[in-house]
Amino acid sequence: MKKIRRRARRYNIPSPYNSQYARAICQARYRREEWAFTPETWLRHWQNSGVLEHRHNKVFGYVMCRVDITEAWGPHNCVIISRRRQLNSILSRSPRNKNKKGKPVTFEDDVTPKHMINRSFT
Repeated sequence: MKKIRRRARRYNIPSPYNSQYARAICQARYRREEWAFTPETWLRHWQNSGVLEHRHNKVFGYVMCRVDITEAWGPHNCVIISRRRQLNSILSRSPRNKNKKGKPVTFEDDVTPKHMINRSFT
């Protein structure tokens, strides 16, 4: 009889988002960036945006990015924008790009409805 290996649940959020949160925090640690989200605030940030089911890194998906890249990943500094908009902002920071066509990300680019935005940790 074959044994079924079960993964231990590390964070107290629903199953598919549990591994997505773990991957996000591991990526931030790998890049030596500060992380200020708790699992609950991270999930609430995505749920308030209304595009949680479209969260992926394809061109037509949505991603979370920081407004100020020197600050930590947290609700006070992160916005959810389209992947296309994020790629455009990366062009503005690239040292190889001579034209500097892209614009940096601002809080106005956030796709979250304005009445759902909560930039605090509670």
